[in-house]
Amino acid sequence: MKKQILLLTMISVLVMPSFTLSAEEKGTIMVVSFDGMRHDFLEGYMNEGDMPYFTEVADKGLYAKKIRTIFPSLTSASHAAIATGAKPHVTGMVSNEIHKPNKNLTNRDSAFFSPLDAEPVWSIARKAGKTTATVLFPGSNPEYGNEADYAVYYGDTWAESDFVSLDFKSEGSIKKVSFPLKLDKQDNRTVYIEAKRSGNQKKYDTFYVSFEPNMKSAEKVYLNEWGSLSFPVKDKGLAGFSFKLKAKKPDLSDAKLYRTAVTSAVIEGPSGFKKTINDNFSFFPVQDDDMALKKKWITRKEYEEISTRFAQWTTDVSLYLKEQYKPDLLFFYYPQVDHESHNYLLTDPRQPGYSREKSKRYMGYIRWAYRLSDRMLGQTLSKINDRERIFLVSDHGMEPVHSSLSPNEELEKHGLLVKDSDGKIDVKKSKAFAIASGSIANIFINLKGTQKDGAVDQKEYPSVRNDIVSIFKNVRVKTKKAPIKQYFSFLYGQFRGDFIGADRDKSQSFKAIKDTALFSPFKHKINPYEKVILPKKSQNQNKDKNLGDVLLVAKKGYYMTQEDGEKVLSADVLGNHGGDPTRKELLPIFLAVGNGIPQGTIQSEISTLDIAPTLYKIMDINQPDFVEGKSIPELVERK
Repeated sequence: MKKQILLLTMISVLVMPSFTLSAEEKGTIMVVSFDGMRHDFLEGYMNEGDMPYFTEVADKGLYAKKIRTIFPSLTSASHAAIATGAKPHVTGMVSNEIHKPNKNLTNRDSAFFSPLDAEPVWSIARKAGKTTATVLFPGSNPEYGNEADYAVYYGDTWAESDFVSLDFKSEGSIKKVSFPLKLDKQDNRTVYIEAKRSGNQKKYDTFYVSFEPNMKSAEKVYLNEWGSLSFPVKDKGLAGFSFKLKAKKPDLSDAKLYRTAVTSAVIEGPSGFKKTINDNFSFFPVQDDDMALKKKWITRKEYEEISTRFAQWTTDVSLYLKEQYKPDLLFFYYPQVDHESHNYLLTDPRQPGYSREKSKRYMGYIRWAYRLSDRMLGQTLSKINDRERIFLVSDHGMEPVHSSLSPNEELEKHGLLVKDSDGKIDVKKSKAFAIASGSIANIFINLKGTQKDGAVDQKEYPSVRNDIVSIFKNVRVKTKKAPIKQYFSFLYGQFRGDFIGADRDKSQSFKAIKDTALFSPFKHKINPYEKVILPKKSQNQNKDKNLGDVLLVAKKGYYMTQEDGEKVLSADVLGNHGGDPTRKELLPIFLAVGNGIPQGTIQSEISTLDIAPTLYKIMDINQPDFVEGKSIPELVERK
């Protein structure tokens, strides 16, 4: 009888259906990307006490000592690798700017507004019955399919930022003024302002701002304080901007209004989701405003307030999705570290405008971005329960650059790129064109049958490609050397410890000195291109279609500009990425904490390709065949 009962019990266990916990019982897995966050900088800032919440995660969870991104180490390619576990030739994200086949030779599409060619984990998990959400994560634009259940992404810019002179007219005790908003979307919207005095003061310091002349639903704001306006746009969306009224004279005769760009978001989800986000969080704020800072429309403090508002909106929306909709998987994204590092990574005396004092000030701006990231993480950690997990990642690091390269200028010099009398590229006569991004450039041959208005026959293709390879293997430029004053300023700063902890190591200091090329007096000219690669394309036409015919990789310290015939489109930068992912400056971060995650370090070398397969393993979902990464043992194996 006992044997029969035991047998029945065993049978009941074997045939019992597997029980899957709900998202509410299991908790959300969060993947948070901090674009451009350098592994060594994070360690340095943590050691100096600037990153308490990152330190908390490192102390309580797992911290990867050796993690590498993919090549090219660019934002779109690296985030696609994180989201899919696949390399660029599979995801299609071969660069931040993509040239698609069967289009004009000079066609360039933003990778951030292009579909992934490999399905991301949030889409596959959704099909497997999981609830998923994405907020601003590169590659998650719901307009291109493979979206999450709840998706928020960058939308339209309806007008760039502006600094408007205000000619107030008195009407009794009130002053009034109006001006057009100058929207790019054929909207003739006007802004109306009324200025009033507070109490018995002579100074006008209280303002009412509205889109309606009768001042209905006006925004009340005080002088030199932030306000905002928003309005409905297509598909029940919401666009808006922040503004600040500035004046020194009490009669407002010198009054001006700064406003940010007018922006909106793409919001997709179940019925009513867009309205819920708009009602709770208003319009999608602008990410930053470098132009306004450069033109001195705003101060550095105001610039940081704009960037902080964007980061806070991201945090608030992401945590709201987690709390209200309880997704199994949530991806969200912060760009501030990357943005500040592009603009302010001034650590090499060969860089334009270098001085020790300026370097310290600029590095302070980068430190601010890291601290902002830590503050946002602190808010997120406060909302995590013991059933949830959080992965902190970055797509790549950042390295200082001192010189730019123009591949298209070289192609034009050798007759492969032809311009007309107006200086515009003649696509019917040109044989090649380069699409540049960061430290790499894809060169496309104008092949008949592959490019619209192709100028190169199939028989001519090998010789044209060989010519391109020869051109760039033989480029020579003068070695960049630091002026002696900047060099000694740099040397003094190194040994004073002006830079973050990771750069105070004496061996690193000597290496940095050597890298200035001052110790190579006989190297007058060098080839600035580290590699000239002929990409191997597969027979599968669905793969590799965005790859160039020749790939250029710049040496450390150099970056590519995009010259399209009329002007150079790439702005001057001090920090960049895209090159060799093994360089310490380009190493990303990975930390994890939460339900079931042990305490310690991941000593083995892992890759950003390993994040997606780890998620598949944790969620018990079969991963697609295109996944190249491997799940991280410390996160999926129970000891």
